[in-house]
Amino acid sequence: MYKLVLFIFCVFVVSHGIAQPDGFTRVADTSYISQKVNEVASKTNSINTEFIQEKNLAFLDEKIISKGILLYKKPDMLRLEYTCPYNYLLILNEGKLLIKSEDSEIKVNLESSRMFNEINDLIINSIQGKILNMPDLSTVFYENSDSFFIQLWPEQEELKKYIKTIELFISKKDYTVTDFRVIELSDDYTLIKFVNKKINEEIPDERFNTQ
Repeated sequence: MYKLVLFIFCVFVVSHGIAQPDGFTRVADTSYISQKVNEVASKTNSINTEFIQEKNLAFLDEKIISKGILLYKKPDMLRLEYTCPYNYLLILNEGKLLIKSEDSEIKVNLESSRMFNEINDLIINSIQGKILNMPDLSTVFYENSDSFFIQLWPEQEELKKYIKTIELFISKKDYTVTDFRVIELSDDYTLIKFVNKKINEEIPDERFNTQ
């Protein structure tokens, strides 16, 4: 069951000595970045955004491209709906997880395990940008004229079995996450780009029904 929830995180979704990314410079004083991201997150009650997901697997020559819609509503409601090239639905709400495809449906109670709760927090905090405040992640910050590029390494032993690095791009325009990448131990990775983002639009609670 651990692998199931971690798989969900990775589809939604290097070492400490990694070279500095091209076009970015290292940020020494990072406190103002976290402060600004936290200010924006505190004022963000909902997110409605389209996404484009790229899955890179070593044994495939081409990336797997998927598209869909992500809905988020405070405090912890998340709906990830894939619409292309297939229909697939993930809903997180109040410690419950619903996974639904065209021919199957799975329901999981995340509250039954500390590990599940950590994964749940990791997903929600990544969407909000509050992942920067999580104590079990080491971080390095870079910037260019348009964005902050942040690399995070999990310190929690269970996560380290599956995830090598998490990478975030945060826009300097509005301090929200624009790109999100999870790199697995195999160096396969999942990249999600958020487009046409709408902040604080009304989203009915019914969209997050896990029953």
